[in-house]
Amino acid sequence: MHDTDNVNDRIARAPLPSARALRKRQNLAYQAGRFVALNLRMIRMVAKGH
Repeated sequence: MHDTDNVNDRIARAPLPSARALRKRQNLAYQAGRFVALNLRMIRMVAKGH
């Protein structure tokens, strides 16, 4: 029981995301752009290694 109380307390004290951060997380266009950017970075990294 003691561990559960500790976990619940830590969850209650965790910082909440801002309204702006929540909008960005829910925006499909923003997420698609981040996905493309991440993939381009990975492609560049792989290409440099060869």
